[in-house]
Amino acid sequence: MIVNDTFNFNHATQICFGPSIVEKTGEEVKKYGDRVLIVCDGGVKRAGIIEKVTKSLEKNGIAYVIYDNVMPNPRDTGCIEAAELGKTFDANVLIGIGGGSAMDTAKAANVLMTNGGNLQEWSVIRKLNHDVLPLICVPTTSGTGSEVTFEAVITNTKTHKKISISDGARMAPKTAIMDPELTLTVPPMVTASTGMDALTHALEAYTCNYSHPVSDGLALYAMERISQSIEIAVKDGSNLKARLDMMAGSLMAGIAFTNSYVASVHSIAEIIGGYYDTPHGVANSIFLPIVTEYNMVADPEKHAIVARCLGIDIKDMNDIEASKKGVEKIYEMNEVLGIPKFKDVKGVNPEDFEYIARDCVKHNCTKANARDIGYEGYLMLLKKAYDL
Repeated sequence: MIVNDTFNFNHATQICFGPSIVEKTGEEVKKYGDRVLIVCDGGVKRAGIIEKVTKSLEKNGIAYVIYDNVMPNPRDTGCIEAAELGKTFDANVLIGIGGGSAMDTAKAANVLMTNGGNLQEWSVIRKLNHDVLPLICVPTTSGTGSEVTFEAVITNTKTHKKISISDGARMAPKTAIMDPELTLTVPPMVTASTGMDALTHALEAYTCNYSHPVSDGLALYAMERISQSIEIAVKDGSNLKARLDMMAGSLMAGIAFTNSYVASVHSIAEIIGGYYDTPHGVANSIFLPIVTEYNMVADPEKHAIVARCLGIDIKDMNDIEASKKGVEKIYEMNEVLGIPKFKDVKGVNPEDFEYIARDCVKHNCTKANARDIGYEGYLMLLKKAYDL
């Protein structure tokens, strides 16, 4: 079993969790400033969710301006636009409200507002010259964990590849406002794909070769909470208990992988996200069972425990048998939740697979994968996913 006995654990974000907790947003902002740049997407604004935040800001006498042009797989161009708006408004606090795209855009815009330059440069340097402004994140989906992570993943619109901007805990949000009521109107497919994204975070944090006892504890409980509630949340979005469990599971998974790592599922998901603009949660969902099946022989004991967390009775099975049942369960979850097949994803072309495989090998998450994987391995997994 892969578990590192020497490790660091760092959690820099205050968590405010519970139904209606969004009403406390203004009070949290007042700790840091009085002029806010709100970063969100048009859907969050149209759904009226943004009003729950602005009402709290107004109640506390806080001025704000809204940037609402965040795109899925957030673009560097959007980050630049948001940063320019924030500087013009002289914002001294940022709020990212929405899914991971909005929160990552807020993080990246914060870097540009305080450090200048461009995101491609910062993705290479990974060491900021100046502190960023206080950031408060308000997730409206249960999946990305961006409200407690230290980095922003952004699409470079010139190269169509994703880049990561981070400087450790320096970029961590000051506060995460986690209100499960904000997720009650999330559509079923978004609930499904973001939920499987969270499951991927937990599973990879637990099985990757950077895992340690503290991240393992968070990841294990996250897998249990998510696997027990995701189908309920998809079928009955108004079920607050399921929504609460999904948000708690996503939170724990986010803290787990921030202090451990993610692996080859994310290598593939981020590369094809750049190639095809595939939603990150969908990409992770598709490749989670495929990569898990590939990896299970590297650590059967841990993968058997994964199966147990997914609700499988493993007491009469050996580790390999249990691991296989775990993989079957993930395939079954994708089927029940309506996750699309890889071949049905818009733009996917087998002629690209050789280039994608080469890019996956170079991706930073590959080094954390439980089983060695190179070009031929990635190419095999891509072809297998396409043929399913």
